[in-house]
Formats: sequence, structure tokens, C-alpha cells
Amino acid sequence: MRKIWILSLLAAILVSLSVFTMSTFGKEDISGAKNDVTKLAEKIDRILKNQEDIIARLTDIRQELDVVKIRASRR
Repeated sequence: MRKIWILSLLAAILVSLSVFTMSTFGKEDISGAKNDVTKLAEKIDRILKNQEDIIARLTDIRQELDVVKIRASRR
């Protein structure tokens, strides 16, 4: 049961990261006024924000897992 949960969590993380990466680097901005450095900085900021969101979700999942473990140990 635990292996399945861990594998599904890893799969969800990989899917999330791939979606964020594809959406970030897949689209090319058509604004000629911005230079490449500014575009790259914006993309890095988006990636870092997405990673922070993933870490927050994982923390929530970890807390829920702790609650489940406590409930399971009481039985």
C-alpha cells in the first residue's frame, strides 16, 4: 500500500513538473520589445513559483499522511 502511494505521488510530481516545463518553455512570447535576458528571467521566476507551489502541496500531503498514520496506529 505504501509503495503504491509513493509511486503515485512520484508520478503526480513528474506529471506536474513536465506540464509546468512544457507550458513555460513551450510557448514563445511574441513581444519584440523584451530582450532575451528579461524573457529568461521571467521564465525562471515562473518555474520557481511552480516549484514553491509543488512543495506546498507536498507538505500538505505529508501532513495528511501523518494524520492517516496516527489514525491507523490507534486501530
